[in-house]
Formats: sequence, C-alpha cells, structure tokens
Amino acid sequence: MPQIIDISKFQKANELNIPLSVVNLVANPTIETPNSNEALTNLCIKVEKSILLNALGLTTYNTLQLALADINNPLYASYKKLVEGDEYDGKIWEGLDSDYSLIAYKIYEVFITQTNEHLTGIGNTQGKPEKSTLVTPAYKIANANQNFAEKYQGGYLEFPNVYFDGLFIDWFGCNSGVEVSLYQYMTDKATDFPDLVMTNFKTYDTQNSFGI
Repeated sequence: MPQIIDISKFQKANELNIPLSVVNLVANPTIETPNSNEALTNLCIKVEKSILLNALGLTTYNTLQLALADINNPLYASYKKLVEGDEYDGKIWEGLDSDYSLIAYKIYEVFITQTNEHLTGIGNTQGKPEKSTLVTPAYKIANANQNFAEKYQGGYLEFPNVYFDGLFIDWFGCNSGVEVSLYQYMTDKATDFPDLVMTNFKTYDTQNSFGI
C-alpha cells in the first residue's frame, strides 16, 4: 500500500525527530541497543490509514491510494494537491506529506505515548533510568496532539456556527489565518472530490499536558 508518511519523517532535525527510529548497527550484536524502527514503521501505516479513512471515507481513500501510485497523472491532479500542498483564494494548504504533516504529528503523539509505558506481567509501568532524572513527555504529547488537531480539524468551537436557517451546523469553524486545516481544505474543494461526504468527517478529542 502506498504511504504518504514513512519513518524518514522522524529522522529530520526538527521537533518530530525520534532518535530511536534509526537502526544503529554495532560489531557485537549482543550489545546492540534496542531501536524502534520496525514498530514506528508499522505505526506509520496504521495511523495514516485510520486518519485518512476518518477524514475521507472509504471511496475517496481508495481513490487516493490509486493516485499515490501515479501521482503525476493529470487524472489525479486534485489528489496531488491534497498530498503535496495547494495555494488558492489567498489560502495555503500545506499538504499531507509536508515535514510537519498532520499525520506525522499524530504518529509522533501515539508513538511517544506508547513508548512512555512498558507492558509488564503486573500491568503498565514507567521505567526510571538509574542516576538520572525522569522527564515526563506529557508536554511533547500535548503539543503534538494540539498541532494535529489544528491541522486536521481546526479546533472545536464552544458553540457551533449555524447556517441556512439551521440546515447546516458547523462545530469546527473556519481557519482564521492563511493556512487552512484539512477539514477547511476539503470543504473548500468539495467539488474536486465528488465521492466525499463532509458530514461523515470524524473528529478527534484534544488533550492538554495533564492528559485531559
């Protein structure tokens, strides 16, 4: 299956960097340190598919998969812009494959959350390294979660916008800045994706550094 985000996105010198994503080979395999290359690769596949299905629905998702295999085909021009970015009507859509992609932020959030806990015979525990201070990754997790939510759905509204005498209720709101969320982009470009049903666009809960 074609992938938009792979492990290479987490090997760059930015806030999404995951050091253990790189395989470090040593002469003696018995002293090789664990790495998360395979686990992160599998997580990229799982999380990306889940996000795209929630946002696009099955039909549009399947068309996107075909487009990814032949992205320069004029038949898939709208999907190319969805993946690589677009500028229109004074707005900017950064694209799904940018270095700071919404998909990458969600993968980072899930990965850091999972690796912060170790599954043992008596339940989940958090390890404490000897002669060092254990620093909670809560702020990194919350930051990734907030960035994902902003890029994916633009954030929740306390009270929805109601249009057309109550026929349309918008809980997401429009992006106030130049850069738009996936929700806003798909709403603006709905005619380019005829099988897309925006009322089926699934949202995600947000969380702060306290995990709530």
